[in-house]
Amino acid sequence: LVVIGSITEDIIISPSKKESRYIGGVPVYAAAIAKALEESIGIVSKVGTDFHLNNLKTLHSLGPDLRGFKISGESSMVFENRYTPKGRRVQRLLATSEKITFSEIPTAYLSISCVHLGPVFNEIPIELISQVRKHYKLVSLDAQGFTRSVDKKKGHIVLKSQVDLQEILPYIDILKVDDNEIKCLTSSTKLADAIATVLAFNLDFLIITRAHKGAIIFHHNQRIDIPAFPTTIVDETGAGDTFIVAFLLTYLATVDAYYSGLVAASAASYKIATAGPFPTYIRDDILTKVQTFLATQKHPPTS
Repeated sequence: LVVIGSITEDIIISPSKKESRYIGGVPVYAAAIAKALEESIGIVSKVGTDFHLNNLKTLHSLGPDLRGFKISGESSMVFENRYTPKGRRVQRLLATSEKITFSEIPTAYLSISCVHLGPVFNEIPIELISQVRKHYKLVSLDAQGFTRSVDKKKGHIVLKSQVDLQEILPYIDILKVDDNEIKCLTSSTKLADAIATVLAFNLDFLIITRAHKGAIIFHHNQRIDIPAFPTTIVDETGAGDTFIVAFLLTYLATVDAYYSGLVAASAASYKIATAGPFPTYIRDDILTKVQTFLATQKHPPTS
């Protein structure tokens, strides 16, 4: 698996006003869950000359292949994530990084079967999507970075689509969104209408994460409901990234959408209970939670 997107510095402010700083971004949480699952990934990402040495050490400790990692420009992507007692996130963009271009993908990465595009704030140009389509068997996209804009008055990140669906969906196999992002992308007020609009593009997978409500996976004409596993909420940043990368790594190995969704949900539950991107859990922890759940089920919840 190759993961493309910005590595960020995340300033996390908890409901109790406690402030923590972590390296973040899709490639980092992807590397963390890959390490926990005993898998390997390559990342394509750019940071600025302001990238801290400690962050670089953390990145190395997670074990990804870093041939696509580059220091360029003055600034890295920096987010402030402020969480309310009810779990709502108020996000501010404090700095941006340079855009990532196709030429920065190492040649060795082009022979890998699957690429996951994880923009967080417009750092992946639209044309990169059609360019990677020519080289990868499976193209996955987390559209979160195409649904973000900055409110000029308050400085907060707000939902506002930056793309036309025709520019992206014909070139991808897997779309991962949350329920608000898919409504934003499709200009829909109802989730059902948004889902119908996206499914008309005949993707292999539409994956909608819904926090404590679990996730919905549409695989061709089949709907698969994935539960949210019980957990203790410590830090929700990176949960969606953990979910999709755990899903992809498991699906590439098993070709079982339901099982892959359960592994993803289990992995996300461990991430939520963990501060920052450092996995204190291992593969056996994730799989044991899945097996315990499966032992209580008679049939997969598909329709």
